[in-house]
Amino acid sequence: MKILFLTHPYPNYVPDLLLHGLRKLLGPEVVDYPRKDCLYEGVIGLGICPDDQRCPGWFPPNDGHVDRSDIPSKIQRGYFDLVVSDIRAAAGVSKQFNQLPGRWAIIDGEDQPSKIPIGPYVVFRRETDGADYSIPLPMALPEEVLLWITRYDELPKRYDIGFLGSTHDGERRRLVETLARHYPQSLFQATSVPSSDNPVPMGRFSRDEYYQKLQQCHVVLTLAGAGFDTFRFWENAACNAVHAAVQMPLFLPDDFIDDREILRFVNTDELRAKIDRLFASENQRREHVVAGRHKLVSKHLTVHRAQYFLDHIRRIF
Repeated sequence: MKILFLTHPYPNYVPDLLLHGLRKLLGPEVVDYPRKDCLYEGVIGLGICPDDQRCPGWFPPNDGHVDRSDIPSKIQRGYFDLVVSDIRAAAGVSKQFNQLPGRWAIIDGEDQPSKIPIGPYVVFRRETDGADYSIPLPMALPEEVLLWITRYDELPKRYDIGFLGSTHDGERRRLVETLARHYPQSLFQATSVPSSDNPVPMGRFSRDEYYQKLQQCHVVLTLAGAGFDTFRFWENAACNAVHAAVQMPLFLPDDFIDDREILRFVNTDELRAKIDRLFASENQRREHVVAGRHKLVSKHLTVHRAQYFLDHIRRIF
């Protein structure tokens, strides 16, 4: 299957992770156009990405085998079986090419659902439960990141609960401070959002330090960010720890099972009750950790998300 993937130069988690999975599955038959340089430079999703936040080698190398020549002519003669476009690049398709693709998928990976006019394409969307007629497409975890995180599986546990992240509205900070009063042996740190003026806010760990710290926690916590689906959710699912996540109004294919593979909660009281029950049984907690990791590795790596995408594409077209 030959796929043209129309890119936008700015990092964008959902289309970038999908492109990673497709490239892992299909190799150079998946053509990123224009070449998305930041992926080959180790950037995963972060618009502000200092060197210590990069993941070198996470994206399959270009190696000169990806043929980006004569793309408009190839579209015109139907060379590609499918054209996929980051929504940030979709607006320029009609201006850039004389003929619209016959099979076209738009990836809306934005924090809030984008307004997309009716057209000759299918829409895959990050922030949806599917009720808006788009196809849900959440993030996933690259195998390379999984291997980085699991490298620290054997670190001793020093903290009951861990949350390390940025806060844009103070809500995350209020929640973690409430939990900290009940679990004093915890690791809670919420920094300001990185910006071009302040790319490394005080207290922000490097990616490697971040993974080491998370792996020292019995429970890792996922809270909603600018959108509900966050990359932190998938990183946390990879940890050798119980994963607790705020309830999200999204559809997740092959979802984690509450109280067996994940702890879902709507408020701190519910979360505390679930954590306390698990802390009362070491065996139950261990079973929970193993089951959650197994679900991630068997259903939610980027290759699985790419296969899910292709399965939908085949049924639609």
